[in-house]
Amino acid sequence: MKERSLEYIHKTCWGLYAAGVDREILFQILDWTAENALRPNGDFYFDEEDYTYKILQRVYRPLTFLKVAAWINHPLARNESVIGRILQYQHRSGGVFHYIGEDPDEIEEQPYIGSLNTSFFGHLMIALDMREQAVKAGDWIYNLVKANEDYMRRDGVMYTQMTPEGMLITDVKPGEKITKVVNNKDPKQEFWHVGTCMAYLAFLYDTMRHKWGYSEASARPYLDAALELLEFEKTMPLYTYLWPSKCKVGWGAGELLRVLVRSGKGTEEQINDAYQIARLVAIFTFMDNQLPNGGWSCMHYPLDERIPEMRFDYKPLKGMVNVPQEPVPNSKTIFLPSEEITGEFLGEMKAIETGLETLLRHYRDLL
Repeated sequence: MKERSLEYIHKTCWGLYAAGVDREILFQILDWTAENALRPNGDFYFDEEDYTYKILQRVYRPLTFLKVAAWINHPLARNESVIGRILQYQHRSGGVFHYIGEDPDEIEEQPYIGSLNTSFFGHLMIALDMREQAVKAGDWIYNLVKANEDYMRRDGVMYTQMTPEGMLITDVKPGEKITKVVNNKDPKQEFWHVGTCMAYLAFLYDTMRHKWGYSEASARPYLDAALELLEFEKTMPLYTYLWPSKCKVGWGAGELLRVLVRSGKGTEEQINDAYQIARLVAIFTFMDNQLPNGGWSCMHYPLDERIPEMRFDYKPLKGMVNVPQEPVPNSKTIFLPSEEITGEFLGEMKAIETGLETLLRHYRDLL
């Protein structure tokens, strides 16, 4: 917390919570965030932060640490100004913008909506028990999956953005491929789209059925959409699991595994598929890339597939990763510090662990 940047704390909160760290430490971090980063309009950022942090991730970062605040009953999760501002990011379609300007009285809608902010928004809404907003976010992700169904099955492709009007964006210009589409061939992509959607759809189904009392008929479409993503992920080659952006796929597979077993839904093949995908992420994305200090390397997150940073390899060799450990000047990347990567990986590893525990209990009960 010596650095005036939310990059060092927003995912860290998630990882610390998943690892069972003393809640007083989480309170300390969230108190510091409220005191130093909360702006009069209800947003969180520091003036000196880079555009890629302050604008591109404007709502994403608080969505991450606010769900932790809700889990531990920190006052930030009850701050009406903060929550009211967060709600402004949700479009009437259910999707969530990454940025809406600075004035709460004048929303600046963006030309596209993506799965990242929408899914993380949904998790926060469930943590806050805000059902209408959570279901609307689920509807948006469900519609994204349905719009991609033929592309995934026929072409091995998933487009990752929609217009506010709900039209899938399939126009991909040079340099935009990495931010607009995921395929089942290229080794370095934003694979996390599949995972974050799968995780939220499964969790929403589980919450609707077992906490909120919705009928199976009303909740089942979200689970079916998660299973559609599972089918797409099954087509991914092994080498895709070496890239750090596969991380959220572990979250999605672990969450889906837990929900399928707990609910008695899904076929034996689907349960095994979720297990195998979670296993691949756990072994190759997480454990195989872990550093001797217990954490993971920073990442120079590409915003254009044509840049030289695409050649970076995050596989450790003799305990070292051969990439710069500081931001690259004038780079078309987002520098994600080691603390951020480590925090996220821990949160997602917990989902895999929970899914496996659920599966093992199921097998023991059959004995």
